[in-house]
Amino acid sequence: MFALDFAAYFGKLLHLIRNRIKGEVHRMLRKARLDDIEPVRQLIDSNLDKLLPRTYEELRELLETLWVVEEDGQIVGCCCLEVYSPKIAEVRSLAVRDDCRNKGYGEMLVHVATEEAQRRNIRQVLVVTSTREFFEKLNFGPCLNEKYVLFWMGSAQDPQGDPS
Repeated sequence: MFALDFAAYFGKLLHLIRNRIKGEVHRMLRKARLDDIEPVRQLIDSNLDKLLPRTYEELRELLETLWVVEEDGQIVGCCCLEVYSPKIAEVRSLAVRDDCRNKGYGEMLVHVATEEAQRRNIRQVLVVTSTREFFEKLNFGPCLNEKYVLFWMGSAQDPQGDPS
């Protein structure tokens, strides 16, 4: 049995070496682990022009519905499904490192998040985005062309939203 395990290990190692020689990149989509939280937080922080920041504690709480894309052992993409109720969830914190964009990683991450929503029988998955076209290609749109996400902007008397 040891000889078979060693042979399998050696075969995989040889395959990896050949791929490195060819210049191939090792990619993997997987569920995030506890030791991924800090690199994911840094990736989100590098995209604060489009994303809201996340704390370590928030990400730890979302670990069950947080996915990453690894490229050569480095986290280059992330996404989470934040479940608000048995009926509604949100795709959040979708980020792909600048030099790894246009490789399909964003689509992969959104797909795995929506698959998880379907597995949980969550009927509505929303996204708040500045890149509407990206999500429309992935079958996001207004619900029955009549529902829209609107945000309360504070009191009309106080533009700061401060009640005092």
